[in-house]
Amino acid sequence: MVWIDIHRDDEPRLTCQRLRVSNRDEPSSYEAWYHTPRGAWIGEIEFALMMKLLCPVMRETLLDVGSGTGYFSRRFSAAGLCVTGIEPNIAMLQYANGVTGSVTYVEGRAEQLPFAAQSFDYVAAVTSLCFVSNPVSALDAMWRVAKRGVILGLLNNTSLLYRRKHGQGAYAGARWDAIGDVQRWARVLSPAPVRLLWLTGIFLPDGSPSARLTERLLPSWLPWGGFLAVYLQKPMQDGGVGLSGARAI
Repeated sequence: MVWIDIHRDDEPRLTCQRLRVSNRDEPSSYEAWYHTPRGAWIGEIEFALMMKLLCPVMRETLLDVGSGTGYFSRRFSAAGLCVTGIEPNIAMLQYANGVTGSVTYVEGRAEQLPFAAQSFDYVAAVTSLCFVSNPVSALDAMWRVAKRGVILGLLNNTSLLYRRKHGQGAYAGARWDAIGDVQRWARVLSPAPVRLLWLTGIFLPDGSPSARLTERLLPSWLPWGGFLAVYLQKPMQDGGVGLSGARAI
């Protein structure tokens, strides 16, 4: 795990974003990808990285922004969180509502979240921010409704995935950001985040046996994975301790 002091002037030259895999107007195809061998492997790694950064407590609340078919919303819910998903695409919402689970879904956009300040312990955006034209506005809205912090799933432009897929197929139109971009976005937030942590995964994105072995051997603090999980922590107001085990750079 890497801990970045977001108030430093010298920004590390790392990069970030994450993977959309199917046309968002075809919910069943989008969802089906996560149930293929490769999709399930990727989804498992991504979810594990985000949970490692969050370290949530049972029954805490989480808002999943750009929840799509609800794949990650359901994963967060199954882990014991009380989850609300928000999604602007009606077809995606209808699909998500048709899947059994305890997640509540509402229609809405990342930039204009219809919730009061600090309505949720955590707010997540798993690759959805990559398709928002104004990520600063969206992050600011997410920060407002979060009590403890915001977790982002992004695509990493220093990865093999970027070299192979940038601008192609389902990745066409996706913005590939850098960790320095997240630092800049964070500087407009109030109150200022007390720490920014990140991990990466999916070093070899083909899902082959060698890719899976590589994933087990390489540490997630290396900056070359295709998926970049970033956690921005709010100042603790209840005397709690923050995340531990971070590596400072």
